[in-house]
Amino acid sequence: MTAQANQHPLNRRLFIADNLNLLRQLDNESIDLICIDPPFKKRRTFVGKIKPPLTDAELRQEIDMLAGWGITNEQQASDAGINWPTNAGDARFKDAWSYRDDVHEDWVKRIETQHESLNRVIEAAKVTSGMDTAAYLCYMAVRLIEMHRILKPTGSLYLHCDGDANSYLRLTLDAIFGDNNRRSQITWKRTTRGFKGSQFAPRTYNSNTDTILFYAKTTDAFFDMGRVMEPYDSDYVAKAFKMEDSKGPYYLDVAYNRPSASPRPNLCYEYNGFFPPHPSGWKVGKARMDELDRNGELVVRDNRLYRKVRPKAGRIRNNLWDDIDEAGGKERTGYPTQKPTELAERIIKASTNPGDVVLDCFAGCAYVPVAAERNGRQWIACDISPRALTVLRRQFAKFHYEVDGQQQTEQPVLLTEANIVTAGPHNLPERTDEDPEQRIDMKEPPPVEYKTPASIIPEPEMLQMLLELSDYKAWCCGFANRRPDGSIIKTTRNFHLDHHDPKSKEGSSNQITNRAPMCPHHNIRKNNRRVHLAEYRQEIAHAKELMVDNINELVNLTWAGDQALEIYTQARMRQGNQSALQTTH
Repeated sequence: MTAQANQHPLNRRLFIADNLNLLRQLDNESIDLICIDPPFKKRRTFVGKIKPPLTDAELRQEIDMLAGWGITNEQQASDAGINWPTNAGDARFKDAWSYRDDVHEDWVKRIETQHESLNRVIEAAKVTSGMDTAAYLCYMAVRLIEMHRILKPTGSLYLHCDGDANSYLRLTLDAIFGDNNRRSQITWKRTTRGFKGSQFAPRTYNSNTDTILFYAKTTDAFFDMGRVMEPYDSDYVAKAFKMEDSKGPYYLDVAYNRPSASPRPNLCYEYNGFFPPHPSGWKVGKARMDELDRNGELVVRDNRLYRKVRPKAGRIRNNLWDDIDEAGGKERTGYPTQKPTELAERIIKASTNPGDVVLDCFAGCAYVPVAAERNGRQWIACDISPRALTVLRRQFAKFHYEVDGQQQTEQPVLLTEANIVTAGPHNLPERTDEDPEQRIDMKEPPPVEYKTPASIIPEPEMLQMLLELSDYKAWCCGFANRRPDGSIIKTTRNFHLDHHDPKSKEGSSNQITNRAPMCPHHNIRKNNRRVHLAEYRQEIAHAKELMVDNINELVNLTWAGDQALEIYTQARMRQGNQSALQTTH
């Protein structure tokens, strides 16, 4: 990689710092792509041994680096917001969360006052998943707000997560970026290898996938599918493209559109004595047809015009990525959640151009910086652990790059100005601009129109009102709750509410004007049949199931309907008066 004509001042910079502090110091709209693999909310601390084992010289280098920044012990490291290097050679990170240990109160205040939609997502998480999930979302949200700010209008964010965090992070990103800027939810199948057996019977399915949430800053975000097409396999090409010439394999396809296509007068023209047989016309315009002819891509057979169809670069790639295996071999660092460089390379190729700036602010495994460097992109990295320096140094040594002025091989590949350097928590860049004006992220939702509006009278109250009209007898058959002496008990027990008119008929509603108290037996037997109550009464009488002598002893439906309408009118008036009172206050 040669020196950049428009090199970012922070290119090839690894910051050992709290990434929120770094993000707040980056200028507005200065980053082309953010690709991160943050903690997944797994409620545990991940520990692994870096490979090969940490050497005394590497540990000393980490400690000396911190000392150069004035950090000489664990307490000073904690005060600076970073980890102190252990001598155990661990590759560790904490993924357990609480408000007391991980959340600053000013974060919560900012979310509550400036990002109401986001605050509602976090409040919902408290109820559905617990306070630890809400604390995790607060930690992520304040960082994602800054990431949104620093992305260029043509920029994108790819966030790696798993099934535990997916739904919560997706709603968080929807609140910050807008669900209209959610481009894709990519599923990555981590491995094609089988799983070890167990002496215990499995109680669920093995988890073998992660999720990558892909969001654009705006509708102008850059994306080029052509760079990441899924290549055709040789068997498919051999079967589908059976003809071949000096340019390669192809098959013949008619040059005109199918008959069922819409008429295209602009594509209906004469070409070398041929006319399209259907109003849908030729498949291409006259200029393109001339180009195909000049290039020898048109063929006449059986008095028809054909064109040669050749295999393209590949198929459009879908959002199931099952062709990239977990990081292995020399690429392994020892981090238990390390991702393969090939995964980041696909993302970088699709969503950036050479020379663009890529940010990874959870860069412990260094796979994003390596992928960016290999593909001619500029990059900025940040991690809370000084062990990231050792991992980055090792990863870049495989590609012959300098780190902190120490050439990793005898044959340098980078220019002197391409040296990779580190910076500490007290050496963050200075902002050259101001925060954008506060945006209002909470829109008033439009009024909701329901298929069947709820009644303005609560159903228990409605049932009692309607039973009073019939002396607490069911409107279908005359059933009543009675004492041993035969007198009626005035109770709503053992009654169901149903509709006069079937719910599927036009004009039906849940208001009191269309409801009737029914006995459980006849209401259940009626089920969802489209029958009016007056008709259903006749069926009950014909079956000799009336609890009175004849239908005329049942409540008169016309009279009862008028009474229900009066009750409904009074309820509407009360509702209007209450609304007016609330408005004045």
